[in-house]
Amino acid sequence: MRISFHGAAGEVTGSCHLIETTAGRILLDCGMIQGGKERHERNRAPFPFNPADVDLVVLSHAHIDHSGRLPLLLEQGFRGRILTTTPTVGLVEILLADSGHIHEEDARWKIRRLKKKGEDASWVTPLFTRREALAVLEQLVAVEFDTWYALDGIGRVRFNMAGHILGAAIVELEIEDGDRCRHVTFSGDLGVQGARLLARPAPVEAPEVLIMESTYGDRDRPTQEDPTDRLLEIVRHTAKRGGKLVIPSFAVGRTQEILARFNDLAESGRLEGIPVMVDSPMAVEATRIFTRFPQAYSKEARRLFCSGDQPLQFDGLSLVTSVEESKAINFLEGPAVIISASGMCTAGRIKHHLKNNISDPAATILFVGYQARGTLGNVIQSGVDPVRIFGEEYPVRARIERISGFSAHADRGGLLDWFSGLGGVPESTFLVHGEPDSAAALGTELRDRHKAAVMIPKRGELFDL
Repeated sequence: MRISFHGAAGEVTGSCHLIETTAGRILLDCGMIQGGKERHERNRAPFPFNPADVDLVVLSHAHIDHSGRLPLLLEQGFRGRILTTTPTVGLVEILLADSGHIHEEDARWKIRRLKKKGEDASWVTPLFTRREALAVLEQLVAVEFDTWYALDGIGRVRFNMAGHILGAAIVELEIEDGDRCRHVTFSGDLGVQGARLLARPAPVEAPEVLIMESTYGDRDRPTQEDPTDRLLEIVRHTAKRGGKLVIPSFAVGRTQEILARFNDLAESGRLEGIPVMVDSPMAVEATRIFTRFPQAYSKEARRLFCSGDQPLQFDGLSLVTSVEESKAINFLEGPAVIISASGMCTAGRIKHHLKNNISDPAATILFVGYQARGTLGNVIQSGVDPVRIFGEEYPVRARIERISGFSAHADRGGLLDWFSGLGGVPESTFLVHGEPDSAAALGTELRDRHKAAVMIPKRGELFDL
C-alpha cells in the first residue's frame, strides 16, 4: 500500500490524499486551495496523478477545501463514484454550485478590467463553471452513517459522525492489498466536544494507518469563557454605540452554530430585540438542509427539537437571499447583527458589508473562525490598516474582535482525547490539515504520550507501507 499527500500537507487547505493498493486507487477528498497568492496557479495545475486511474473518491465532508476541485478531477478524466454521507450530498450541491458561480463572476470581472485597459482578455477563463460543478452530482453516492458499504473488488468503507459540520465523517476503510486487508482511518475534520448544535466526534477502533487532522494541534481554547456570553457582551457593546456587528462566517457549519447561540439568547430574552440577519443565499439554503437532519444534533439540540423548538429559528431572525434585500441592509438604521459569507472574507457578500462598515467607529467586525494566511480576514485580524477591498483602500476604524470558542475544529485537548479513545496505537499516524507548527506540536504529544509512530508529510510526499 502507498499513500501520497497532495494537499492539506503542511497547510490547512486543499485536502487530497491518494491511497494505492493492489486492489485499486482511492482518493480521500479533493479540496480547493484557499488563501495565498499562489492559490490560483495551484488550483489550475494538473493533478500530480492521473485522475482517470482513480477508482473512487471518498469525501469526508462538503467544505470547499475538501470538495472544491472535484469538478476539475472530472474534467481531467475521473469517471468513478464519489462516496459521501447523505447530508453531505445536499451541501455539496449548494457549495459547488456557488463556487462555480463565483469563478464565473471573477472571470467576467477580470475580463472587463483588462478590456478597459485595452489589454488582451482572451486567455481568461473561470476555474470551472456552475454547470461543470453540478456535473459532480451525477457521480455522488449517498451512504448512511455507521453502515459498512462494499467497494466492489476493493474493500469496504464506513462513515462515522465527526461533528465538524452536518454530514462530516470520520472515514474507516478496509482495503484489499494482495493477501491482506489494510485498515485505514481518515479523521477528516474533527468537531469539538461541547458544540451547541452538532454531536461530538464518534469514537472508532484503532486502525493500522491513521490520517489525522492537526489544525489546532498546538493550542487549547480558553475554558473559562462561555462563547455565548462573550457573543452577548460584544452584541451589547456594539449596540450601545449604535453600530452594526458584522460576523464573517462560513456558510455551512459555522453560521448554523452561531444561529443556535443566538437562538438561546433570543429565547432567554437577552438579545433585547436586536435584529439578526443572515445575508448569504448559500448559508440560508444550508440552514434549511440542517433542519432536515436533527439526528446529527447534539443531545441538547435534539432535546429542544423534540420539544418543538427549532434551534435555528427565533424571533428577529431574517434570512436574506435577494440582492435587493442585501443592499437594503446598508441603509438600515440602528444596531443590527449581520452574518455573511465567506468566513475568510475571500468572496461573497461579506466583502460588501466590510466595505460599508470597517471604517465606522461604531461598528464591530467579529471573527469566529480560522483565517488562513493571505486571506482578507487574516489581513484584517492581523491589524493591517488600511485594508484593500475591491481594489480600494479603507481605513480600519471599527472594533476588531475574535471568539475562538465557535471553531468547528477540535483543539489540542480534543484531538488528544479522540486519539486516546482509539483504544490502541496505529502502526502509522500521518498528521495533515495543519500548519507546520500545529502538526509538529501534536506529533510531539502523540509520541510522548503514546509512543506513536508519527509522520508529518510534505505536499507531494509518498509513503510506501
